[in-house]
Amino acid sequence: MREEYNTIGQILKNCRIKRKLSLEQVSNKTKISIQSLTNIENGRLDLIANKFFQKSFIKSYSKALRISDKKILLLLDGTNKAIEETNSNTNKINIEESKLKIISEKIPTIPLMIFAFFGLALVIVINFVTNSEKTNNRLADIKPKEELKISLIDDNFNNNIENIQNDVPLKQTNVNINENEIDQLNLNNNLFLKQIIAKEDVWIEIKDLEQNILISTVLKKNETFNLPNYKDNIIISASNAGALSIKNGNEKNKILGPLGTILNSVDLNSLITNH
Repeated sequence: MREEYNTIGQILKNCRIKRKLSLEQVSNKTKISIQSLTNIENGRLDLIANKFFQKSFIKSYSKALRISDKKILLLLDGTNKAIEETNSNTNKINIEESKLKIISEKIPTIPLMIFAFFGLALVIVINFVTNSEKTNNRLADIKPKEELKISLIDDNFNNNIENIQNDVPLKQTNVNINENEIDQLNLNNNLFLKQIIAKEDVWIEIKDLEQNILISTVLKKNETFNLPNYKDNIIISASNAGALSIKNGNEKNKILGPLGTILNSVDLNSLITNH
């Protein structure tokens, strides 16, 4: 585990030095504290709160350095998965050992074997006697099923389809499109458009209920992100809720939370309702 953390930290540190960036410059870009950046570079990801913040910080750090975060996140995911599998396997082994110990203590082996032997012998004798009594019985006659006339069914089906097509003529419909009506529809859609607006630089990640990422980036001051109208439920994570506001159609902008509050996979509708 520590070896993978050291590898991740060394990759990011080497890229930062190659691009001649200081920790202060990276901190200003990512809004991540210098102490957290130092922990990442020194392979001490275990000092960061949880997996969510570990991934978020690595994504932001990689973006600030203009490098891909996929391989780095694969290293991190492999480490976390290995830890979980080790703990799971250890628990399973302990449980199985406990079960075997209980069974071996409770069940006497020799009496059980004797009982099983006599039981099996009794079943064999009963089965032999039963089969001897039924030797003169005739087997039931099984009549073969008549063949299905598949070709006849297909012909009838095709004839019915042709009759339906002849009985129901197709009708052509002309639709007149009014350009003014289209402009009015577009205006109405804009009134119900939801926008996320950044009051200052802030990291943000938005997903739908299927965990599809719609955006994962650092929004600069006064930048906006339009939420798709077809998505009813949106999950949002952010490094500073007070730096974000939402514009819901022509309503007044609403702040998503107090300054400094971290959002961790929160339902956006609940934020709009509570603030």
